[in-house]
Amino acid sequence: MMNCLTVKVLRRNIWECSMQSSLMEIVKNRRNQVILVFFIMLTLYPLLLVDRPYFIWVAIMCNFFAVLVINWDILLGYGNLLSFAHTGLLAVGAYSSVMLVNWAQLPPLIGMFFGSANAAAMGFILGWICLRLKGIYLALATWGFSGIVQRILIAEYYITGGLKGFPTSFLLPVSSFTSPIYYYYVSLLILIICILSTFKLINSRYGLLLTAMGNDEIALASLGVNVTWLKISLFTISSFWIGLAGAFYSHLLGYVSPAIADFATMMVTVMAATIVGGLGTFFGPIIGTFIIYPLIEVIRVFGGANQQLILVIVILIFLKFLRNGLWGLVRILIAKQSV
Repeated sequence: MMNCLTVKVLRRNIWECSMQSSLMEIVKNRRNQVILVFFIMLTLYPLLLVDRPYFIWVAIMCNFFAVLVINWDILLGYGNLLSFAHTGLLAVGAYSSVMLVNWAQLPPLIGMFFGSANAAAMGFILGWICLRLKGIYLALATWGFSGIVQRILIAEYYITGGLKGFPTSFLLPVSSFTSPIYYYYVSLLILIICILSTFKLINSRYGLLLTAMGNDEIALASLGVNVTWLKISLFTISSFWIGLAGAFYSHLLGYVSPAIADFATMMVTVMAATIVGGLGTFFGPIIGTFIIYPLIEVIRVFGGANQQLILVIVILIFLKFLRNGLWGLVRILIAKQSV
C-alpha cells in the first residue's frame, strides 16, 4: 500500500516538475512570448470595446479569415500546393449548413458540422480529381471549381435563392448585430481549436512528410510514400476547416448568398494575409490576418473601389522586398537581440 502511494506521489511530482519546466520554456522563448501576448490581447479585446460593436465585428472577421489563412498556408507553405478552391469550399460549407437548418429545422450547430463534413467530402473528391496536377495547372483547376460553384449558386435560384440568397437562423439565440461579443468568442474558440490541431499536425510525422513533399515530391515518392494520397488527405483536412468557417459565417450573418464565393473579396484577402505574415511560417499568416483585414476596412472607408488593387500592390511589394513576411522580420530581430 505504501509503495503504491509512494509511486503515485513520485508520478505527481514528476508531472508537476515537467509542467513547470514546460511553462518556463514557454515564458523564456521570445517567440512564445510574442504569441502568448497576442492571444491574451485577443481574449481581452472585446471586453475593452463592449460599447463599440463595429470593432468587435472587425475582430470576428479577423478570426474568420485567420482560419482560412491557416489552411491556405499549410497547402502552399508546407505542401507546395497552389489552390484557389477556398471560395468554392466556403460556399459548399455555408450552403450545406443553411439548407439543412432551414429544411430539416435542425440547430445551427449541427448544421455547421454537416456543412464542414460536406466540404471535406467535396475536398476529397476535388483532391482525387485535381491533385495529380501540379503548379499552375492545379491552380487553374481549383479556380475553375470555385467559379463553377458560384455559377451554380446563381443559376439554380429555385434551390439556392440565386443572387438574393436566403435567410437562415443565427448561431446563438441572440442576434450577432445586437450582441456581437458572444459571436466573437465563438469565432475565437474555432480559431484556437484550428490553430492547436493544425500546429499538432504539422509537428507530427505527417507534418514532416508534408514538408518533404513541398521540398522534393519526387524524392519522397522514391522512398515509397504515396504522395497522391498525402495530397488528398491534406486537401480534405483543410476543406473541413474551410467548410466550418463558411458555415459559421452564414449563421453569423443569418444570411447566405453567392457573394461568399467571390474570388476578389475572399481569396485576395487570404493571399495578402498569408504573404504579408510570412508563407510557411504558421504563426506569421495569422498575425498577417490581423493586419490585413483592418487595413481592408480602412481602405473601404477611404479607398472605396481600389481595395483589391491596393491589396495586390501590397502582395507584390512583400514578394519583392520581404519574401519571408513580417514573421521572418520578427525572427531576424529576435536573433539579433539574442546575440
